[in-house]
Amino acid sequence: MKIWVYLNGNQQGPYTLDELRQLNLTSSTPVWYEGLSQWMPAREAPATASLFCSEPVTEPVFSGSEVKMSLMDDRQPVAGARADMPPAPPTFIGWSVFLMICCFPIGGLLGIIFSVMSGNAYRAGDYTRASRLSESAEWCVIISIVLGLITAPLMVALF
Repeated sequence: MKIWVYLNGNQQGPYTLDELRQLNLTSSTPVWYEGLSQWMPAREAPATASLFCSEPVTEPVFSGSEVKMSLMDDRQPVAGARADMPPAPPTFIGWSVFLMICCFPIGGLLGIIFSVMSGNAYRAGDYTRASRLSESAEWCVIISIVLGLITAPLMVALF
């Protein structure tokens, strides 16, 4: 695919995607290629958006009681939160802690581990992995409840 860019007041190109990686484009650099109806920022064009997915998202810098945000382009200030990402999947951390203390510790501990990993995956921007880990945490909660209900009467009968 041949891509044209608008740099320093001049139309330049055509370039390949690999050549664009070498140009140090900003996400707001106008680009055009066959299939686009008009010039658009590189971050919005489907073919060039991947060049900017790995840009680090800035974190807040705390200075005394005030928070200063260092925003580049239009990226979100929350780490990993992209505008196109759906809301975070449930982590089941509360259920996992409750089950670890009251019902079935091994399943509860596994639920906590999967819950924390799910939150971390979401903050890293990997919604698919976060959803899978959330589902694993949910299964740990369900299995812990079932095993707790099965073993509770046995413990009462034996002790």
